[in-house]
Parts: sequence; structure tokens; C-alpha cells
Amino acid sequence: MAISPWHQTQWRSLQERRHVIPSSMLIVGKSGTDLPNLGMELAGMLLCNVGNSDKPCTACNSCHMFARGVHPDLHVISTEEAEGMCDLRFRNHSMRYADSDSTKRERRTTVRNIITVNQIRAVTDALNKSAGLGSSKICLIYPADALNLNAANALLKSLEEPTGGTYFLLVSSSPSNLPPTIRSRCSRLNLNNPTSDESIEWLTVKHKVDLKVAQQLITHGLGPYEVLQMNTRENLEAHQALIDGLTSLISGNISAGAFARQSGIYDIVLTLKVIQSEILRGLRKSAQPHHDTDVPVLISPDLAVEFREALFSVYFAIGRFLSWPKKSVDEQLFLEDVALKLAFCAQTRG
Repeated sequence: MAISPWHQTQWRSLQERRHVIPSSMLIVGKSGTDLPNLGMELAGMLLCNVGNSDKPCTACNSCHMFARGVHPDLHVISTEEAEGMCDLRFRNHSMRYADSDSTKRERRTTVRNIITVNQIRAVTDALNKSAGLGSSKICLIYPADALNLNAANALLKSLEEPTGGTYFLLVSSSPSNLPPTIRSRCSRLNLNNPTSDESIEWLTVKHKVDLKVAQQLITHGLGPYEVLQMNTRENLEAHQALIDGLTSLISGNISAGAFARQSGIYDIVLTLKVIQSEILRGLRKSAQPHHDTDVPVLISPDLAVEFREALFSVYFAIGRFLSWPKKSVDEQLFLEDVALKLAFCAQTRG
């Protein structure tokens, strides 16, 4: 799979440094910008049997098995939630450790969004064995910020004392959720994030996404690959309903409770990202009233000026919430609290 255009420069740098890649790397970037694909391509390059090349040869036995998703020396750890957004190679490799815990997928009614200690123990046992094809073994963990505390502690010893020829590639869009002990033992690579214009051009030219759809979703904080997943009639109608509900809340036409219940049916994290982006756009518009935007702002400049401190408080509260481990607080209650604060601003002004 091709490397995304916004990652090309750093990918070429990794190719040039193939023989001095650190044994433990933390690869960081924005969600929805194709992070797992870059991790997979790096793993494929390190596993290729043709060691004098700066890119996978695609012809050796190792490259063939990697492409089919059955390489014995590539160990992918993920969550069910993240697997659904990754390519077939990734999903095939991650299946080996998908049910390392005692609760099988078919017995559960919810999608698992954490990486468990049993998954880490299973991959650690595998990494302690000799490589099956070449001299390298790769452990790719995505999203690394989904490691629960016990899993992170189990991983720590392997990071401190890696076996020969073993590489750990931790890929994350929320590295602050990782314990400091994990972060300190990895060489960090901060990937370039695409600009809004780059994302919109890539979506509209390469994938024929409607320009207005691309502009709205990118403006609301989604990465380009998240926009591709959202680009269905059902999802776009739900997103528009969310925008309409937020407009009604800010206008004082619906209560905070009604908005929270309506938005909770959709996706709370995305709802909060939309609110956060609209607060920021409203504040920017109040500071630069003559600045034109392709997507109309929902929070008027007058409201942003009058309740600047309150809006900043909500903005940063959402930022803290999004950086916390998943399910560490009641998402619905948090959304209701945010909606109440926005409704208070609108009603007080009214």
C-alpha cells in the first residue's frame, strides 16, 4: 500500500536510515492520517530478506508472506475497534493475538477498544523464540495508547531488555495516554500531519469526495482517512443532524439534555471534536471578523467575545477529556455538562 503524500518525506528518511532504526520506536501522528499503514510499511522494510535495499524488494519469500498477511515474524497487537479501520494485511497479522484473552469475540456484545495484558504476554512469549524466516522480529502495536496499565507494565520489561533482532513499533495518536516509563524507552518520531488544504485536495481529487463534504468534515477535526469512512449517505445524514442539533442548542431552541441525548445516539467523541472545533472557529472569527471561511461558523463572533473565558474553559475541558484513556469517565455525562455550559452562554446572552 502506498505511503500517504504527507508522510513521504519522513518515509524517505526512514528508508535511508534502514540499518540504524532504533529497536523501540514511538510513531506519533494525528488520527485518521494513515498511521498504521506507515507502521506496516516500516515493518515490511525491516523484514525484507534483501538487506542491501532501502525499500522492500517485494520479490523475496519474506515480502510475499508479509503481503499475504501471514508473516511469522510480524506480530501485530491491536483492538477490535482499530482493526476495522486498517487494511487486510494488518487485520490478518493481528488475528493471531485477537483472542488471547479468555473472552472470545463471539461471546461479547461490545467491541473491545483496549489492549490487554494477555495479548502482551502472548506476543512476548512469541518474541522470545527464534525468528522464523530471517533475523528480525517485529512487534507492531496500534493504537499503543489503548494499552491498559497491566499491559503497559508487561510490555515495559521487553522494551528494557529486547531480544536480539527485535523491533517494537508503537503507533499512537494520543501518546500522552502512555505511561512515561513507556515513552521514555522509545525513540519518538513525530509524523507530519496534512494541512486542511492538502487533505481536501487529496479527498476531492484522488477519491472524488464532494468538496463541501470534505471541507466540513476536515474543518470539524477529522483526518482524511476518517472522512473516507464517513463518506456514506447514512453517516453524512447523521453528521448533518449533529450540526443541526448544535445550531439549535446554541440558538436556544433545544435544551442541553435533548441535545446530549440526540448526539449520544451518534458518536460522542466525534460530537465533542465538532464542538471543540466550532468553539475555536468562533473565537478566531471574533478576533479576525473579516476572515472568510468555507464552512459557516456556528458560534457567532458576538457570543465568542461575550463568553470568551467560558468557551475557552469548555474547549480545554474537551481537550483533556479526549486525552484521557477511553471509558475512564462517563462520556454521556461529560457531553451533557458541555451542552449545559454552551446552553448557559446562549441563554444568558439571549
